[in-house]
This record gives sequence, structure tokens and C-alpha cells, in this order.
Amino acid sequence: LRMDGSSIQGETFEDKLASIACLLANKKNIVVLAGAGISVSCGIPDFRSTTGLYNTLNYQELALASPEDLFDIETFREDPRPFYKFAHQLWPAQGSIQPGASHKFLAWLDQQKMLLRIYTQNIDTLEQSAGVRSDKVVYAHGSLLGATCMKCKAKYLASDIAADVQSGTVPLCKRSRNKKTKLSSGSGSTAKKTSTMAPPLEPRMSLRRASAKRVPSQSDMNFEVSMKQGLCCGVIKPNVTFFGEKLGNDVGRSLEKDYESADALIVMGTSLSVAPMSKVVGFLPPDIPRFLINRNIVRLPKVSGEDDEHLFHVCLLGNCDDVVKTLEQKMKGKDSQTESTNIDHKGSVANSEAWLRNQPKESVLLFPGAVVCEPQEPEPAEPQQKVVVYCDECENEIEGKIFCCGTCFDYDLCGACYPNTSLTHADGKHDFVVES
Repeated sequence: LRMDGSSIQGETFEDKLASIACLLANKKNIVVLAGAGISVSCGIPDFRSTTGLYNTLNYQELALASPEDLFDIETFREDPRPFYKFAHQLWPAQGSIQPGASHKFLAWLDQQKMLLRIYTQNIDTLEQSAGVRSDKVVYAHGSLLGATCMKCKAKYLASDIAADVQSGTVPLCKRSRNKKTKLSSGSGSTAKKTSTMAPPLEPRMSLRRASAKRVPSQSDMNFEVSMKQGLCCGVIKPNVTFFGEKLGNDVGRSLEKDYESADALIVMGTSLSVAPMSKVVGFLPPDIPRFLINRNIVRLPKVSGEDDEHLFHVCLLGNCDDVVKTLEQKMKGKDSQTESTNIDHKGSVANSEAWLRNQPKESVLLFPGAVVCEPQEPEPAEPQQKVVVYCDECENEIEGKIFCCGTCFDYDLCGACYPNTSLTHADGKHDFVVES
């Protein structure tokens, strides 16, 4: 498949789409990298679009300094109440959110034995709800299927803390401080509620958060009573990866395992702006075809000075659900007439192809919902979310130079560990590159 789009056969939109569908239908080990855009139609907001969470969240009401602080681990440790005050919107009641067409398309790929793995940045677990087998899904940022006490590490099911989440209450661990074993989670009356209180947090101010006056509440008194009863009362955190936390080891291990087998990559509904998952495209073999299904063009980061080979071979721009419904019909060999309507032309596109972001026009097909606009004038710079990198040897945050394994995914060493660990890691056969 040529990068300039010349390998896509046909003169009409339908013929080109049929050519793309035929190419994809012959693949047996497709890797999918999915983002929030595939769940928007289900009522779950994305993060960075104009109508996304970061642009619509009233973060001042939550006493946060920025929208990103809602998912910042240091902010959560200092005061989990802002997160849980909002969490019911991310953590809908069981059964209230149903999978959309994009999730069902992924389940269809699995049924057809074409799917190698889905690496989803979403925490809603709608891929599994749609029927994708659990061993085919890697939750890169964790999921809402479970939660863990930050104090004693007791494990909980989502159903155990559902009542607290829906009421906006911080769930606290009810494990006895006198017990050595972890709390046994389950269903029934005890699974409906973990607490009705918030933890007594110190009124110290975070540099990341807006100042907020701490007022003692009835919840604090309830906490004190519960402590006297011998309960752990640690804050229960959902099993999702916050900013400032390292990805689970399963992500890297799975990607390294899938490297040799992958024969195509589909990137769906993501801006690829969050590391390290933004590096997945550059990590996978450069000779496999790369398909983008998204509302707008995503420009991939350069890897080791490379450029063109990290463009997408095919870009299907539009609402993810609209694209995959038509694509699936074509892959099944059925006719499905699609009109390129409702394309979002916000901004100036006349006599300009800046929206293509160097992507060859011949490789792009437009569907309803496509955003084809010239990049807007840059806005005043805002504080960027700090990217925290941890050493895989000592597990401390890396300050200064980062020594990155050129073979493994997201394997980094600090300057102190690099001299010795680089000699034993993979028997010293892997080369490292240095990043600042």
C-alpha cells in the first residue's frame, strides 16, 4: 500500500471505499488503537474537542486550577472529592450506557477472527459490553471494572462503590484494620454501599489547585466514628491511570508480543496527544498499513527523525460510527451508498489544504461529521500537563535525562540505574536512546 494514496483503486467515492474495505478484509491480525471519540455517540464526552470535557468542565466549581487536574494523581491524593463529585458522569449506572456502532464494529472484527488486539484509552469497558472477548482488549489507562483502597490495597468491584459514586460521595474502605486478608468483594446488600462519608482531609493547598476554604462537615464526624470502630477508611480509587501514574506493565508486554503478528493498524477516535500511547504507531512495524478513522486528520509525531512513513495510508474522516457502519457493509461485500454530507467546514478551506496536515489528499475520504478546517491561530500558551516518566528499575520519577529502550515499549531508565540495568536488560542486547 503506497503512502500517496495511489494504491486505492477507483474513481468514485464508493469504488475507493470498496478498495479500502477489500484491503482491510484480507487482514487477520488487526491492531486497533481506540480513543474517546468512539464513545461520544453513547453519551460519554471526549476530552479535547470543542464540546469535550476539558472545554466544558466547570473546574472552578470543583475548586480545581485546571480541567486536567480532575485526573491528576497528586490532586486526587490531596483531595479526592472533586473527582468523585464529577465521577457519576464518567461512571454511569450499570446498563445506562450501551455500546455504539464503533464498539459493535470491533466486536464484528473479533467474530470474524480478524482482530489481534484492541488497545483502548477509554475506561468505559464498552468494547467488552459489545461482545469483544476480554483477552482481546488491553485497557491502556485502566478501567472502571474495579477499584482499590489506596491505604490497605483491598480490592473492590465497581458494584461495591456504585452507590457512593452516583451520590458524589468519596468511597472509603470498610476492611477491618485488625484483619490481614483483603476484603472479599461481592454482590448483595454489602456491595451496595461502602461508606456515606468523605475523608477528613487536611486544608493544605496544592499548587495545582485553586484555593478552597475547608469547612468541617458531618462526613468528618462520621469518619471519626468509623475509625473508632476499627475500619481502614482508606480512600478507594478506581483502577484507572491518572496523570502522573505509570501505565500498567501489561500494555508494553502485550504490544511487544503483538509486534510480529500485527498486519494492520486502525486508529479510531483519538487525537494521539497523550504519551506514551501516542507512541504506539511508531512502535509497530513500519510496513503494515495504517488506517485512521477520526473526525479530523491526526499528525503523527516524528520518531527518530523519520517523517513520511508515519503518515496514515488511509484516512476515513467523519463520525466514527458513520464511517464503520459503511465500512463494515463494504467489507461484507454489500452495497452501501454514503453521501459526503454534514462536513464541518469551520474556518477557511477555500484554496487551502492546510487541514490535510501533509496527508496526501488521495488517501482521504470524507464522511458525515468530518472536520476540514485550516488550523486556527495559536492561542496563548496555557500550562501543559506535566508528563511524568518513571524508571522501570527503581520506580522513581525520572529527573533529567531519560534512557529509553529502543526495542521495548515504554521501558525507561534513570541516569543512576542505566549503567548497570542496561547491561542486564534483555541480556544487554537492546540499545537505548537518550531523551531530555
